[in-house]
Amino acid sequence: MTQTYKASLTGIGILDKSWIDGPQAIPLGGASFKIELEAQLMLKEREHVYKMEKAFIDQCKDKEISCSIIDAMGIPVDEIGTFSTEHDIIVIGKEANFHFIPIEGISPSVQEFLKDIHRPLVLTSKKLPNQDSSNILVAYDGTFASSRAAHMAILLGLLKNKTIHVANVSSDKKEARDLVNRVASLCKNHGLKSHIHPIESSKKPSIELLNLMKSVKPSMLVTGAYGHRGVTYFFKGSCIQELLRSAEVPIFVYH
Repeated sequence: MTQTYKASLTGIGILDKSWIDGPQAIPLGGASFKIELEAQLMLKEREHVYKMEKAFIDQCKDKEISCSIIDAMGIPVDEIGTFSTEHDIIVIGKEANFHFIPIEGISPSVQEFLKDIHRPLVLTSKKLPNQDSSNILVAYDGTFASSRAAHMAILLGLLKNKTIHVANVSSDKKEARDLVNRVASLCKNHGLKSHIHPIESSKKPSIELLNLMKSVKPSMLVTGAYGHRGVTYFFKGSCIQELLRSAEVPIFVYH
């Protein structure tokens, strides 16, 4: 994607000092030992951050991608939120954490990003299937969040020269068709063609969307996160969580 859009990348390495300095139970007279232990841990974590930064730079050079590095110290969500003002999109792994402890599933940091970061997010998995595919799946449920996600993806040029598939899952076929037609009209207004998928089903929307992804094989999924229009709208929470857990393609999310 970076090469396609000739984007410049900025890697941010964050040392979470508050986590290293966090309160711990220590025996009487153990304060000096705790200080020494924190210093050792700080050095170890700093070396780990520098190693990852170097790997990032080397990979960008290998792919001939323009890049830069930001060194930061503080709470990861706050630091990324601050520096995101200068950038268009945040790319982060779904399992990303800043304490270098293996995590299965969606990390707590990513959960915070989904709710608090006011920049588009691209959430990635360890595997990146279908990256040669020109198909993009836009899952739209009628909420402001999913509307903003579709609109922002268009404005950023992510849907240009792509085969756009717009899907909605509802027990009401007419509602599903009306909703996908809205996004189709938005695409048309920007000179983009789209294919609509109004899916009438009483199954969980996440199940139907994951099944659709098997046939469409998109290189990216565009969704909203945490809509606020009631339980009939499928991005209220459970659907986006299931898609984050199960979809391996990059997921573009915006509030």
